[in-house]
Amino acid sequence: MPEMKFEDEMKKLQEIVAKLEDEDTSLDDSLQLYEEGLKLSKKLKERLKAFENRVEELARQNDE
Repeated sequence: MPEMKFEDEMKKLQEIVAKLEDEDTSLDDSLQLYEEGLKLSKKLKERLKAFENRVEELARQNDE
């Protein structure tokens, strides 16, 4: 399965947050959503850092 676009993963994380904020979400579902959100958040941070590193690398190459 191909990796989702960064924007699509951010949207999924936002959906998870909305469900967690919904008072009708059960405790069991909330726990599962929280775990999923933590994993997704970590993945997004790692991808964002990789994007930042790539931009910095390109900027350095441009300066040479």
